[in-house]
Amino acid sequence: MADTNGAGSLRPLAEARRVVVKLGTALLSGAVDQLDLPTMEDLVRQVVALRERGIEVVVVTSGAVAAGRQALEERDATIADLDDPAERTPLLRQVLAAIGQSRLMRVYERFFGARGVVIAQALLTRGDVDDDERRRNTQNTFEELLGLGVVPIVNENDVVANEELEGVIIGDNDTLSAVVARIIGADLLIILGEVAGLYSADPNVHPDVELIPEVLDLESLAAEVSGPLSPTARGGMTTKISAARAATAVGTSVIIADGHLPDVLSRLLAGEPLGTWFAATEKSTEALG
Repeated sequence: MADTNGAGSLRPLAEARRVVVKLGTALLSGAVDQLDLPTMEDLVRQVVALRERGIEVVVVTSGAVAAGRQALEERDATIADLDDPAERTPLLRQVLAAIGQSRLMRVYERFFGARGVVIAQALLTRGDVDDDERRRNTQNTFEELLGLGVVPIVNENDVVANEELEGVIIGDNDTLSAVVARIIGADLLIILGEVAGLYSADPNVHPDVELIPEVLDLESLAAEVSGPLSPTARGGMTTKISAARAATAVGTSVIIADGHLPDVLSRLLAGEPLGTWFAATEKSTEALG
């Protein structure tokens, strides 16, 4: 595997033909907790550009909660704790996601449709991947959709996924993106947010930290790199590292990068050393945790 150390080196990603792109909450809604339509439209443009190069793409998206909140605000609705994400109960998150999911999909349908691309919605729970028959059905559906040139848009089924339904919750879209990558046998998982990549420590606390350009051995990471880096995100760097560990263990390389970088997807696929790249290890049949 190519060495990515050095500003001029390239990562071995040019041959990736099946890619999962995870779009984070902070990237799609920012600090205002409303959908950032210009950013979403540009990311859709980039996904379509990959498809035109013959690359199959599955999008794992956040943003349903922000879309639900926006829908209620536009109708002057008042819900307790609506203005403070930290105070939202799991039930309120489910309510907002249920309201916002259709709105979020309409936005994607509009932007992809304007470029002649058909999309499909896939709402998953842990049961869809832990049960052998349901996992095979899910895998077959993804294969058929990708074969038809459709872009699947994936989210967790928040309406039924909560802590009270044991064995159902996946928990966050970083984990979900790794699950999807394994189901479809992705070559690459790209996790896009507002964070430039993995740092040697939390840059919100330590201003003199350094970006880690590549990780060849996840087990060698210092404990402090796993701190949360985005206060608006549901997961944080801990879940991203966990997702990278799960995906790389089954042969999928992973990149964490800033989704606001111009043409970030095509630049990453060209091997440009943006963000943090996690090298894939040998393929494994071990199930994701």
